Amino acid sequence: MSIITGFSMFFLSFFPLWISVLFLDIKSICEGNPNIQTEAISVLLILIVSIISLIILMLEFNPKNMQGSQEYSIITAIEEKTITADFLLSYILPLFAFDFTVWSEVVLFLVFFFVFAFLSIRHSHFSVNILLELMNYRFYSCELKNEDGISISKTVICQEILSARIGETILVRPINNEYAVKLNEEKQH
Repeated sequence: MSIITGFSMFFLSFFPLWISVLFLDIKSICEGNPNIQTEAISVLLILIVSIISLIILMLEFNPKNMQGSQEYSIITAIEEKTITADFLLSYILPLFAFDFTVWSEVVLFLVFFFVFAFLSIRHSHFSVNILLELMNYRFYSCELKNEDGISISKTVICQEILSARIGETILVRPINNEYAVKLNEEKQH
């Protein structure tokens, strides 16, 4: 996963926080506060980075992107139903403690956010993303076997029910060492 893709996925994983910050900043602007520079900059940056990150996300999950894809047989597939809720409670909820209308608190938040982003990207960590769930993607802990009979464990992200496809062959493209995306277009033999 490239640094740009990693940062985009990390940024979008904070989607509920960005919506809340936009709400608070726009509310502050509409109330006629005399010093709205922090809010205006925040709104502009969140919107620009969100749009760019969404485009990168769409490209990353494009089913026509076959680069590095491989066929695997599904041995087991167990849906991970709490993965997004755990992420939200552990990482995003504590960030609501910052006041995003005060520039000093925004600076403190940015220090925390970029250190966390750097560590996440450096270790090729895939940030669970609520937007993927909103786009009907599901997360499955899978045991997969390639055509050479080698088994691997991956978390597969897809829009269909993998647990109903045990024994079938699917085409996946790795995102990092732990995650892979199932491609909609499977290889034809």
